[in-house]
Amino acid sequence: MAIVDTEVSFRATPSELGIDDIQLTPSSLLARNATLNLIAEGWTFLVLVVAMPKLVSLLGDASFGLFSLAWVVIGYLSFLDVGVNRAATKFVSEHLAGRDDISVRQVIRTAIITNLALGLAGGLAVGLASPYLIHSIFKVVPGLENQARLTFYAVALAIPVLLVQGIFRAVLSSFQRFGWINAVNILCTTAQWGAAVVLAWKGHTVGLVVFGAVVARVISTFAYGVLIFRLVPSVHLFQLKKLSGLSALLGFGGWVSVSQLIGPILIYLDRMLIASFVSLGAVTLYTVPYEVTTRLRVIPSSLVNTLYPAFSERGVAENRRKLQHLYEHSVRYVLLFLIPGSLFLLVLGPDLLTLWMGSAFAKQTAIVLQLLALGVLANGISYVPYNLLQALGRPDLTGKFHLLELPGYIVICVLLVSRWGITGSAITSTVRFTFDAGLLFWAAGKYCRCSLQSFCTKSFWRLLMLGSMLGLGLVMIRFGANGVSVRLLFGALALLIYAVGVWILAIESVEKPRINEALRMVLGRSAP
Repeated sequence: MAIVDTEVSFRATPSELGIDDIQLTPSSLLARNATLNLIAEGWTFLVLVVAMPKLVSLLGDASFGLFSLAWVVIGYLSFLDVGVNRAATKFVSEHLAGRDDISVRQVIRTAIITNLALGLAGGLAVGLASPYLIHSIFKVVPGLENQARLTFYAVALAIPVLLVQGIFRAVLSSFQRFGWINAVNILCTTAQWGAAVVLAWKGHTVGLVVFGAVVARVISTFAYGVLIFRLVPSVHLFQLKKLSGLSALLGFGGWVSVSQLIGPILIYLDRMLIASFVSLGAVTLYTVPYEVTTRLRVIPSSLVNTLYPAFSERGVAENRRKLQHLYEHSVRYVLLFLIPGSLFLLVLGPDLLTLWMGSAFAKQTAIVLQLLALGVLANGISYVPYNLLQALGRPDLTGKFHLLELPGYIVICVLLVSRWGITGSAITSTVRFTFDAGLLFWAAGKYCRCSLQSFCTKSFWRLLMLGSMLGLGLVMIRFGANGVSVRLLFGALALLIYAVGVWILAIESVEKPRINEALRMVLGRSAP
């Protein structure tokens, strides 16, 4: 959570939008929203921890690999959004700040219709291309071909649903309704993974399991839609004439769409190559540690989902001092949470995998988990400059960086995956995460004039000292304690001691009351 002294306000005309003025103070409401996001993502991680080993066991490696590839295809085809999602958040936030409720409605209607049309086209393309995907792209064993066909039909259904859901979430983010977003997200995640496990437990095939997960997403999208039309009741979706703001959405989204087109390649290419060079079973071996480590990104994503509209408004206000303050504190708080998680996985990750998935699984995947833990630390802190650049109208820079990274990444990934399998994939991802973070921080300093001056403060050096002590303590536990459960128990205790040390030494005295206020708001003890 970022704690700053300034006010950020998101307003809409009450008489027009049917809501009260929303005054957000980063010391309270922004912190509360980030905390709500973190709680929801934590629940998602808990559901994943419980459901994934059961699903792997019930489906088997090959079928679970197909299940994973379904979401890989969905993730990749998110580029069909062409940046409309991000553009909608930015423009709705700006119009709310300017109290322009007419423009708010126009942007929402145009964004929803645009993404629905794009999603339908993408879904149709996937349905028609499914035979080619099954026989030419992925190594689907003959016994799974029918299930693969059913799986890709489910993917085709999911694409327009998820693209529209993205707009709904973007609009709710602009209104800072993160409580609503997280409530739906928690229910959807629980239903999606719960349905998958129950269907697999009942003996149903992977195709039906994927369909069950997609149905949960459809229901959640409907729930988001109900909330949108409650918040902004006068959005007339069926007036197809004069899609106001379409050129602005597509203009901003042009470079965003470059990132959305290349980003999924950078994220999912390794799994596609593993499926091609190794096997579907190897995809499962890679997916589990990848999902564990990348769940650490719930910390920066929880923060930046709140900060993106705040950065957008600060760009309108052209208040660079406040923007710099928000940026500095955001990076520091992301590090505060990411350092212990990354160190824990780096040192005690093999024990965690052993307890969770079994010793045989852990032996094959421990090095992957440890490599990715380092990469995710770099990737997590890069969320802040990435969102800053886009919020201030420089999505071209993030798009150009992805274009720069792509050729080298493809070459290295092909070479290392073909030679070292899932370990080569983990090395490639970690190198890319680190290189990408360096580019983004450099660009934030050069083009947005936001530097990391906070890294010279006393609180940062105290944080660095505490992190070093935690790392040393975890190493001593790893080699000094006997038994997996004992080491994990002592590791959890070390994290608790680290948290107490951070509160005493690394959190500034003026920030502690604001954090307490945010926590009270989360617990419902004070009204927003």
